[in-house]
Amino acid sequence: MAFHFDRNCRLLGPFIGHTTETEARIWLHVADLKPGERRTLHVTLHPDRPNARAVQRLTLTVSEEDCGVGVVNISGLEPDTLYVYRLTWDEAGLAPIDPGGLAPEELCFRTLPRAGFNQQLDFLVMSCHNPETAVRDGANGFAVWEQMPEIIAHNKNVRFALLMGDQIYADDIERKALREEDPLKRVKLYLGIYRKYWSDLRYRRVLCRLPAYLMWDDHDITDGWGSREDSFEEAQSDEFKPSWKGMFQSARTAFQHMQASRNPPPLSPGYQEGFDTCFRVGRAGFVLPDLRSHRNVRQGRIWTEAQQAAVERWVASERENLDVLFFCSSVVFSHGHHGLEALMRSGWPYVLQAVSWMGSIRYAGLRSMASSFHKNIGDLRDDLNDSWGAEPNRRAADRMLDFLFGLQNPPKGQRPLSVVVLAGDIHTPGYSTLYSSDPAHRERPSIPHVVASPVSYQPFSWMAEAVYRRLTRVVTLGERGVYSAQVSHHFSQRNVVVTSLRNVAADEWHLKVKFYLEGYPEPRILLFDLHRTSGREDIPWPQAREPSLLG
Repeated sequence: MAFHFDRNCRLLGPFIGHTTETEARIWLHVADLKPGERRTLHVTLHPDRPNARAVQRLTLTVSEEDCGVGVVNISGLEPDTLYVYRLTWDEAGLAPIDPGGLAPEELCFRTLPRAGFNQQLDFLVMSCHNPETAVRDGANGFAVWEQMPEIIAHNKNVRFALLMGDQIYADDIERKALREEDPLKRVKLYLGIYRKYWSDLRYRRVLCRLPAYLMWDDHDITDGWGSREDSFEEAQSDEFKPSWKGMFQSARTAFQHMQASRNPPPLSPGYQEGFDTCFRVGRAGFVLPDLRSHRNVRQGRIWTEAQQAAVERWVASERENLDVLFFCSSVVFSHGHHGLEALMRSGWPYVLQAVSWMGSIRYAGLRSMASSFHKNIGDLRDDLNDSWGAEPNRRAADRMLDFLFGLQNPPKGQRPLSVVVLAGDIHTPGYSTLYSSDPAHRERPSIPHVVASPVSYQPFSWMAEAVYRRLTRVVTLGERGVYSAQVSHHFSQRNVVVTSLRNVAADEWHLKVKFYLEGYPEPRILLFDLHRTSGREDIPWPQAREPSLLG
């Protein structure tokens, strides 16, 4: 069954970006602009319903130089108020822009309440959007997106969504992008992928009214960016090939305008150091780190020390206004058994050689199997090197966990913050717990780690996940051996997660996590008391032996 999309799509959006008590951002992409063309559109804002008198009239300019994107920042809004917006080609409002199947009342957004939220803040978390891999779901791959309006209706405090990586899959244009020498043509290749994956009505119906915050991961560039062996100039070099650098720059340009322009201002002016961004809603802080701009597996770098320092400065500047910090990582801290992954990493070149040999045989069946293997599985070594817990990233994991556990266990005189890690990437939703054995962290030695992935991609095989869970109990993180993860459970369904932060009493915060798994009528629910459950028992099991697949 083939994936269907609008090949003549000329307009994406409108989508809602960063929204506060008094401000909001509307984003739009127009595809058919000529070189150097700028086009001005008109926006009217109406309280509560489309036919109410307009309270604001604004202009939105889309520019070919900005990938056909325009963003209008709206200020002077009332807190906790529903606004309907209309888009027209002319100032008089006589030439409305065709919303492509969206009803007039669907083009709306709600500002945050005064002080961010009243005791409860709900938001969506998701990652890994490639509907092309699961078209047999009865919704052209968008089955989870189709259910989101109803899910939101059952969680009436949902205020925004975190889209935490792989909002597109650019893998299919990799060869063309590497061969293409014209940067503008490379960018157009990426824009074609955005229109392919974002033009579906079910997708647009959610994001035309729900503010979204977005961070990229490898597939927004290409599979395994920063960790691919074939991207480097030589076998022992840590320099990327010029063609790969060019492809990255084009993906970066597309991401800046298509995704990052909806976010709050970056921590690095002009995105010079990366797309890292932070924002605060009430007494909850959100950190979205950019883990791809400077990733280099051969340098053992997942991001730079300057990026982490900028995050630390932001947290320090907001600390008196925070009780809870969400660290929203596009990759997990840990998922699998180090021994199993080390074995796969060392043995995979031989697997690739065997498959290539199979593909060279003049037999259509074998060639088809080899082609399918390369397309759907390929070289797994970059995936094994993606997580914070992977061997090349262990030093960075120590630095990051030092900081996060330090927030929960500050020096005397400072108030502790509760920390939650949200992650994506691995195509299997679930949760684990991060632990510290450092005596300095003994008061609050654990951090919840919640994974929301995939929203549209075909999920990780339940059999492979069963092997991981059978072999994995505790995974050591970092170089020093101070940190570890105990993986509790992972599911093998596509999903979206509703995260609900609740202030139940003074200085007492609870977290409710609802996994909406495809095909299940009721969500799987986890509850965390962010203060009382942040302990560590460390039960010794002297007779415990290493797990095996055979019993």
